[in-house]
Amino acid sequence: MMRPQTISLDTTAIQAAWVAVAAFLLTVASLLLQPAFARVALWPANAILVGLLLRHGAPIRPLSWALMGVGLMLARLSLGAPQAVAGGLADLAGVGVAWLLLGRFWPLDNLRTPRAVVRMLLAGLSAAAATVTLGLLTGFWRPPAAASLENIAGSLFGQWLGYCLFLLPILLLPAMALPGDDRRHRDRGLLQHLRDWPARMPGLLLAASLALCFLLGGPGALMLPFGALLYCTHAYQQWTVAWLALLSALGVLLGFEAVWALVPGGLLSLFAWSRVSLQIGVLLLMIVPLLMSSVLAARSDLIVSLNRALDHDDLTQALSRPAFTRGAQEYLQRIPPAPYGNGLMMLDIDHFKRINDQHGHAAGDNVLREFSRTIREAIRPEDLFGRLGGEEFGLMLPDCSPEDAAEIAERLRACVEKIRLYLDSDEPLRLTVSIGIVHDRQGPPAGLAKLLSHADQALYQAKSQGRNRYCVHGTEDAEGTGGAAEPSPTSCDA
Repeated sequence: MMRPQTISLDTTAIQAAWVAVAAFLLTVASLLLQPAFARVALWPANAILVGLLLRHGAPIRPLSWALMGVGLMLARLSLGAPQAVAGGLADLAGVGVAWLLLGRFWPLDNLRTPRAVVRMLLAGLSAAAATVTLGLLTGFWRPPAAASLENIAGSLFGQWLGYCLFLLPILLLPAMALPGDDRRHRDRGLLQHLRDWPARMPGLLLAASLALCFLLGGPGALMLPFGALLYCTHAYQQWTVAWLALLSALGVLLGFEAVWALVPGGLLSLFAWSRVSLQIGVLLLMIVPLLMSSVLAARSDLIVSLNRALDHDDLTQALSRPAFTRGAQEYLQRIPPAPYGNGLMMLDIDHFKRINDQHGHAAGDNVLREFSRTIREAIRPEDLFGRLGGEEFGLMLPDCSPEDAAEIAERLRACVEKIRLYLDSDEPLRLTVSIGIVHDRQGPPAGLAKLLSHADQALYQAKSQGRNRYCVHGTEDAEGTGGAAEPSPTSCDA
């Protein structure tokens, strides 16, 4: 029986408080910036608020929605904006629709796909439609009878433009790194690209194209950054492209308001469909690079997954034999060579054929998976662990002395000996492993094939002397029997 979910009042109150404060501050900032974007009806507060809610991840409680609406209304009242209640309700409707679509019905499980970008565009359009509809019904803009189709379209595209500009960059922001986080697989951001001279070229071309927009002006200025943005999609990560597209779109809009629309009598007036035309142009300037960037990101992820499928054994997640031999040869041919040399092990699960015969091949697969998991968790990240065939595995230990390799072999043997698998009986199945060790400093320089042959000879020696032990190539007797003590940690321990 499932326990009923309990919700801490303190947690709910804290969530509601930060949501209300965020709604208030974002609305105030958008109202203060409104004169700069009034003619295109750009409203960034709702999109940024939705992005923050989605990044928060936790369910939004009714108290949070209520205080969010209060924050939206108080922000308008504090600056003396007309129709504060109607405007706050309209914004709350748009935020609610976008959050429900993207948080419940269309969960964004992978932002690095074109489908995720399309979902955000459709959710933004739906949220904009909800805001405009409620705004018209409550008289926020004007009575429905007096609202022309051109004005409604301008308001709709202006709201949608806000979601298209701000939502995806907010969602694509990398998570903040905590102390001790592994940064090896994090995306390279704009600052990292700026340290790389060849990678600066797309960004410099984009900056030059925006400067050219301000110098030339005119109707064609809207599309001048387009080519440079497409170049950036091939050079930078997806989140970097999203922010560059956002900055470019804002630069185009601000330039239009300040420079490009100047006529002898002042600013060029935007009426009805001319404003819609400008909004659609900025939308295309933003959306096309984002879609192309997501396509490239999805293709990159597919290539990585295919390479992993080729390089890893599907059952055990260990390296495949070709990938293991390729990596081991790279370690052996490294210049300069490793100070302590390289150790190589052959590991073989004892009596594996008997397990298959008595318990079936499904049980044998479980044994292989559990054995591989145990070994992979006990070795260092730089060690290479691969399945060479059947129940036989290889382990390459770079920069590891012969003494350390022997101690690691004993530790791995002890770890495997602790495995307990419950298959088709109440009695657990216990595993043991035999290990053969060779070190590339034990004799004349030898290639990988020769080292594997020596490790295999040592493995055969360990099996012939009773199994559940390791043997070092060149020694007479196997070592590390079941009664051996746990070795002390060494520099080669994982």
